[in-house]
Amino acid sequence: MISSLQQKLNSGQAVMGTWSIVANATLVEIGAMAGLDFQILDLEHGAYDMTTLEQAIRASEGAGSAPLVRVPDLTPSTFQRVLDLGAHGIVAPQIKSARDAERVVQYSKYPPRGVRGYNPFTRAANYSAPSSNTSGKLNLEFGLLGVIIENNEAYAELDKICAISEIGIIYLGIYDMSLVLGCEGNTRDPKVREFVADAARQVISAKKTLGLMVRTETDMDDAYRLGARFLVYEVDSHVIYRAFQTPVEWLKKKRPSLRLRKGQR
Repeated sequence: MISSLQQKLNSGQAVMGTWSIVANATLVEIGAMAGLDFQILDLEHGAYDMTTLEQAIRASEGAGSAPLVRVPDLTPSTFQRVLDLGAHGIVAPQIKSARDAERVVQYSKYPPRGVRGYNPFTRAANYSAPSSNTSGKLNLEFGLLGVIIENNEAYAELDKICAISEIGIIYLGIYDMSLVLGCEGNTRDPKVREFVADAARQVISAKKTLGLMVRTETDMDDAYRLGARFLVYEVDSHVIYRAFQTPVEWLKKKRPSLRLRKGQR
């Protein structure tokens, strides 16, 4: 059994999601109801703990959006807890080698492929203690596994990382790479664009799903032309910020002309 998100990707369909760093199940539910295919619940940069994470996984899944989780590091117990809560997949940051990417697989899969502990009484198992781990989220094929290429070490071993069959998504971390490349956070610097173009070619050539962050329709068009099908639109905190900032900026510009004339009430 594979997830509905993986079915979409396997068919060549592009999917849209977001980074979720605001640890709030209602906000996650809103994103799902707006039609997001997935949401990456962020344990690395977000405010989530295991309680709020469980609530967000339920909210996302219940409204039809696949809950993926960015783990904070390569710690087996974190993978274990996230997957037992019923996440539809893992996104792993700060990968520095093919060996690290292999660890992502090992920590996510049951023996004999991996080292994940088996507990058939968790949410991932519907609390039902099934007779085997071949159905539902317990199935070895269910969870999507993605890694983030965001440093020179991983970039140098991108071909080896792409060769790991269980790694389905290669996401290019342009913010961290902009610092690595000396661009001081400017993700539109030519050096960053060169990295994206070259890495994208390698990922597509290896028949992996390319993931990119997009913030505008132009970004979406550019990413799609590069072959990206895993599109991560913005970060929830910034979406909210801009939603408030736009009318505030309008009012700042209009205030001089909107002042009440003397005597007006």
